[in-house]
Amino acid sequence: MSMFRKCLILSALMIPALPAVYAQEIPAGKPIRIIVPYAAGGTSDILGRSLAQRLGQRLGRSVIVENKAGAGGSLGTEATVRADPDGTTVLLHSGAIATEPSLKRNLPYDVLRDLAPISTAVMGPFAVLVSPQLPVKSVAELIAYAKANPGKLNFGTPGTGTSVHLASEQFKAAAGIQIVHVPYKGAGPALTAAMANDVQLVIDPLATAKKFAEAGKLRALAVTTARRTDLWPEMQTVAETGLPGFDASVWYGLYVPAKTPAAIVRLLNAEFVAILKSADMTQWLRNEGLEAVADSPEQSRQWLAKDIQRWKAVVQAAGIKVE
Repeated sequence: MSMFRKCLILSALMIPALPAVYAQEIPAGKPIRIIVPYAAGGTSDILGRSLAQRLGQRLGRSVIVENKAGAGGSLGTEATVRADPDGTTVLLHSGAIATEPSLKRNLPYDVLRDLAPISTAVMGPFAVLVSPQLPVKSVAELIAYAKANPGKLNFGTPGTGTSVHLASEQFKAAAGIQIVHVPYKGAGPALTAAMANDVQLVIDPLATAKKFAEAGKLRALAVTTARRTDLWPEMQTVAETGLPGFDASVWYGLYVPAKTPAAIVRLLNAEFVAILKSADMTQWLRNEGLEAVADSPEQSRQWLAKDIQRWKAVVQAAGIKVE
């Protein structure tokens, strides 16, 4: 073997391997679909379409949203679990993905085993709202009033097992108060009931809560995240005003089938993180009462596992019936 050839071989061996992301690509023969496990028109759908448009522009390929509603989101999750693990199917799910294991007895999948997190995409606070007719102006006053009138206050939710219901149960347990759950068929009817004083308390995502509070239709007492939010900086937190350590939020995460190659997961993470942190997306999220999290796949898995355990404890403490 010539010295020249030996040098070429030696040089080749010394060249660092290309990052795996370049060695593994998403197949170009079919569109990327973002599965939203809810009907069109809700926050999940609107967020999914915003992400799909921007991802398509960045990758220069077709990215579509597929609404696969039913069974409280589990139909869309199951469709993702069973999809080809090649990066062409992405699930955008709400925090309900962490409550399903505690609320549904016979799920055909295990979210931690059968899904690979891409990123916890966005997060936002709930706000604690009360009827203007209720004579309280802080969380501490609400707790004191409820304890002085056990079982006489009602709280409304969009339905049993929803994220709002569980956040409300978390608040109820942390405060040690006896208030009655009244489930409605959606957030709108629950808010309407609070305005009519049919229920006295509603916990609702920030975007809609702030509108009702600023219009004087409901009184906002606090936001539910551990720290104050830039989305409503003057509004105090539940933790500040009566329940130290309280923390609850609405969030959305991105997932692919578990056997998706790690290189593709990293590629998708890089793309979605860039989208979520862009200036135009940041403003879009603010209008929806949300902020980007845009964490790593590893951090997203840790968050999901922790949230599953948290809601399991809430469901058990509240005695919520498992389907």
